[in-house]
Amino acid sequence: MTRNYIQSREVQPQHRGVRRFVLPLAIASALLVALLFLVAWLPLQDASDLWLRGRGTEAIAIGEKWSWLHLWPTQYHQLLAAAYLTSGNPAAARKHLVISTVWHPIVPKVEVGQRLIDQERYGDFLAYDQAFHEADEEPNVAFFRAGALVGANRIPEAQRVFAAIRKPRRNALRYMVLQRNLAGRAAGIVPYVFDRNGGTIAMLRAHDVTPVNDDFAPLISRDAGELTIGAKLAQLGENATIDTTLDPFVQKTALKALGGFRGSLVAIDPRTNEILAIASSRGNGPLANLALEHQYEPGSVVKILTGLNAEDGGGDLLPPFPYTCKGFLDIDGRRFGDWLPDGHGSLRSIDDALAVSCNIFFADVGLRLGADRLKRFMTAAGFDGEVDLGLLQVPLGKTIGTSFDRFDTANLAIGLEHESVNTLHVAMLASMMANRGVLTTPQLLMGRRSILGDVVAAGPQQTSVRLAPPGAAEAIVHAMQAVVSDPKGTGRRALVPGISLAMKTGTAGKRKSGLEAVILAFAPVESPKIAFGVIAEDAGPAEFAGAKITHDFLEAMQDRLK
Repeated sequence: MTRNYIQSREVQPQHRGVRRFVLPLAIASALLVALLFLVAWLPLQDASDLWLRGRGTEAIAIGEKWSWLHLWPTQYHQLLAAAYLTSGNPAAARKHLVISTVWHPIVPKVEVGQRLIDQERYGDFLAYDQAFHEADEEPNVAFFRAGALVGANRIPEAQRVFAAIRKPRRNALRYMVLQRNLAGRAAGIVPYVFDRNGGTIAMLRAHDVTPVNDDFAPLISRDAGELTIGAKLAQLGENATIDTTLDPFVQKTALKALGGFRGSLVAIDPRTNEILAIASSRGNGPLANLALEHQYEPGSVVKILTGLNAEDGGGDLLPPFPYTCKGFLDIDGRRFGDWLPDGHGSLRSIDDALAVSCNIFFADVGLRLGADRLKRFMTAAGFDGEVDLGLLQVPLGKTIGTSFDRFDTANLAIGLEHESVNTLHVAMLASMMANRGVLTTPQLLMGRRSILGDVVAAGPQQTSVRLAPPGAAEAIVHAMQAVVSDPKGTGRRALVPGISLAMKTGTAGKRKSGLEAVILAFAPVESPKIAFGVIAEDAGPAEFAGAKITHDFLEAMQDRLK
């Protein structure tokens, strides 16, 4: 019995041969399958790494090349949907938005959310979020989901999602920003424009920008003109908020100094060229962004450029001193008169000439420079150009006319008939002199923030150009001080004890109701902290009302200038 049992358990020879190959074949098959999955996974991982490094086009190329294997299909769909969406091609992404559960996500959903919300692509993220359910979802995904719902104005859904989010210990500021934006959208009012201290300047209400602080209304309200944030809302978009360099104290001080005049004052910190104030006072006229939109004849402030141009040539183009002003200049048989009919008599230096703003002297300098050199220098100083403030493209001063005889050239040199400026440009030139001949584009936009409070755009890159050597600029700065310190100086009434001031006055215009007063100034001279331009309509000669505006502004700014 025992022997028969044993015999019955013996494996037949043919069966032993089969079993000898089954196990290796199974192992080989498993290895082959594993190898195939690995072959499909490695390019997927490479594509994911490329996408995370911002190389979306290369990631798409690899994904499309290897997805035909139909291994890891959910991950390939996830990768290609994310890459196409963040590259701005939602149409191509649609075929990959297949509803599925992702057990091993190849790209983090929070990264997709970050990129799409930064681009204000709320609907695209919500479509992606709905398509791919991650088995082990990161807590921050709900935060991005709530942000996208707020951006898409799906407020009830956003409120439900946000209510389920626990306030994080980290990124508490981001949580509060979303909470504020959600509450604002629910109430129909959203903070939109902020000053440099984080205070609200303007809010969004019913797809319009409403000033919260009326001091900034001419810059905000679309009713104030084309160069306003309200007028540019369609281009700017309603979701990314705006952080500016504007200082509410300086803005209010500027408006108070302008008093009842219709005019504007732009103030710049010359250390950074950040704009601190863009103040426009309506006076008896309509609301208008005078500081940026209105062009005026500059008058004698242009003598700063004429003098700097001549000093740039080593001073050889200046007339010899002492220089005698008789009140007129004979130019090709035409009488060119000074603003002081009897003239200024003997002028010992350029300091004297600038202090009393002698038209004859600077007209003579202009003739020595010639029209072509004058215009080239003015072009370098921004005339016939524009400046990108990030929110607005603002034209600067303009030269008027294409051909100039010698009489025209004399007027060009003293800022009459052939130029126009706005107050922003005057302030830029003031900052240029504060920086001893270096002209820098000013900064208004500090940055734009997403609905989650993340910075999504910085202000445009500032550029600088040196108009003249430091020595030439210092000579003109010294002369600008004489405008204030000389007993006959046109800016003597602007003097504030304890503040060293460099300035130039200008009186221009042919208005029936009065003349414009134009001021270009900076202080303190040794270590400038403020540079500004003023244009006041119907204010008469700048040595009176213009000088008083300057005095009142600096007196109120005194503590900031120590």
